[in-house]
Amino acid sequence: MAVWLWDNWVLMALFAAGGWALSCVIDVYFVGDGIYRDPSDGPLIMGLFCVIPLLASLGTVDWREPDWQATTVAALAGLCYLLHVYFYFKALFMLNDAANAEIFNTLSVLLIPVFAFVLLGEKLALVNYAAIGLAAAGILVLARLQVLRLHRHVLGNLLASMFFVALATVLQAWVLKNVSYGTAVGLFSLSAFAAAIIVLALRPRRRQHIAGLCQRFGVIFVAVQLLELSAVFCSQRATDVGPSVSLVALIECALPLFVMAFSWIVGNALCLHRRLGTIQVRTSLALQTDAAPAKLASMSLILIAIVLVQ
Repeated sequence: MAVWLWDNWVLMALFAAGGWALSCVIDVYFVGDGIYRDPSDGPLIMGLFCVIPLLASLGTVDWREPDWQATTVAALAGLCYLLHVYFYFKALFMLNDAANAEIFNTLSVLLIPVFAFVLLGEKLALVNYAAIGLAAAGILVLARLQVLRLHRHVLGNLLASMFFVALATVLQAWVLKNVSYGTAVGLFSLSAFAAAIIVLALRPRRRQHIAGLCQRFGVIFVAVQLLELSAVFCSQRATDVGPSVSLVALIECALPLFVMAFSWIVGNALCLHRRLGTIQVRTSLALQTDAAPAKLASMSLILIAIVLVQ
């Protein structure tokens, strides 16, 4: 059973979307409750916790396998992913709405086929491009509504987040085509961990602040970062065994729907137990389900696209 799940790229992509969605809801809590006080807190903590999958993958990594080219591309993939997380948190600090942020991130489904064609030489069947176009149309409907409401700085950060997650996804797909999955995970984790260590080494004040956060919320951070990293590596597994990185991105377009569902569940739970979370947190969670009919209509187009691919 476990082997079947591990080799099913559609379920791996859906697990990735669900994991990211739950992580997004927790991010809203961290920002709304003032736990994160700077947009760099999230990516730095995530980079540090990449030591966990790095250590876990040591037994499966053949360090003789990657050449300098694979190592360089994996390092770029890890760095691009941290930049994606940074710009995502910058947008959250301006407008604490993870559902809308993820709407823009899922627009990477438009960029990934382009990057995949340029970097991987990937070509899809016409029906697959039609499905991607249908999913993109659903996302663009919502994105257009949000563009009219968002300040240009928020929009700029969301577009930067989208660009870097698309680039990180395709770069890591290249690595997965050239080395084993365990080695690719090890290289990705090593690059993200090294980037966080370098930044903290160069900025002592940030080092003290991050150390204080880890001391106060260490257990929570371990759980959340394991969830986030599990989503990342489920996505990479889907890319490894799936037909193309572009189709994996299409399945993961269901992410905003997961964000809305989890936000509704957590928000109602906090309303029943008012001592858990501040008014700001509950307001932020309620914001995730704002304009639900339009979001559900958009997600319907995405789900039709997923069915079309299957």
